[in-house]
Amino acid sequence: MIAGRPSNVHGCDAPFSNPMMNNLSPAEAYPRYRQILRRELPEHYLKPDNHHLIWFAFHAIVISGALWLMSAYFRWWLAPFLGLAIGHSVGCLGFIGHEICHGGAIKNKKLRHLLAGIAFSPYGIGPYLWNRWHNSSHHGHTQSAELDPDRLFLISEYQENPVLKWLYRMSPKARNFVIFSFFSLMMTQHNITMILSYLKDPKSSKRDKAVILFQFILPKAVWITVTALLGWEILLLGYVLPLLIGNAIVISYISTNHFLNPLADENDVLASSLSVTWPKWLAWVDIMHCRFGAHVAHHLFPHAPSRHARKIEEHIEKLWPDRFHVMPFGKALKLLAQTPWVYDTGGVRLINPETGASTETLGRGLTTKPVQQ
Repeated sequence: MIAGRPSNVHGCDAPFSNPMMNNLSPAEAYPRYRQILRRELPEHYLKPDNHHLIWFAFHAIVISGALWLMSAYFRWWLAPFLGLAIGHSVGCLGFIGHEICHGGAIKNKKLRHLLAGIAFSPYGIGPYLWNRWHNSSHHGHTQSAELDPDRLFLISEYQENPVLKWLYRMSPKARNFVIFSFFSLMMTQHNITMILSYLKDPKSSKRDKAVILFQFILPKAVWITVTALLGWEILLLGYVLPLLIGNAIVISYISTNHFLNPLADENDVLASSLSVTWPKWLAWVDIMHCRFGAHVAHHLFPHAPSRHARKIEEHIEKLWPDRFHVMPFGKALKLLAQTPWVYDTGGVRLINPETGASTETLGRGLTTKPVQQ
């Protein structure tokens, strides 16, 4: 559901061009965001910082403590709440693993991969695959029709996808129910899709393929075996339920970060991402989620410590208020529910292929008004 054609990571059937940019020079279309910002930002904003490792330890304690409590004093009324706590920490560990893999704080590659592998272990996401899929393909080609494995579908791909056709024959409410329910599986599903994609990729050596499979099978086997040995109730409520919750948390961010944006040249960083915010009374959620919602800052400086991301975005908004996209998290999710998830041939509108109804994307006229799907 995340990628238009994840099995075709290195190419697409037809080249994509953004008609909105055709008449602009590179300087006009894409300011030198990073160079300009570096002159504006305090130096320590971009320096390595391993504060997120404190949260790594915190969530490891929450998960292990909740599993012990669940197994030692199992009560049906209590176990789902413990599963919810584990699930939230599983989601948070995903954000921490993401930050670790970008390498801003931990320079030792083996240690970085070990910690990231532990953080990603509930999902079965291997650090080798993540670096290749996320750091290289997604960050290097964000919202590129040809190369971003995490973009939405193209209209040409819709024509070949029976699941999408089935979804868009539903009423908007029924379709949203299916899609948003699938958030609880989507990260795991997309991981498996990417595993299969890179296993088929001719650029993957036999060693690459072995590493990809090993880093998926081992952590999954450990989680399933350990929780199953504690009892089938622990497997269900201490791993399966938390994994569903962790999936939903992570995907709710990923979908808001990019799914309302147009397809764009990967150099047009501000056009390709959306940052989402939490109200002040929920600022602690933003902190625990490694400020993953500050996604524009992250795409400009992937190695920068997340603790400075919101401050970086204050400078971005000051410099480019007409290009910087930010909105409350809840509002972004609401817009996702009101907006089709298939790009038209130009890549700047989202279209319902069955009805022909369409809406603009961010920076191309998207408003907060409900969209007729």
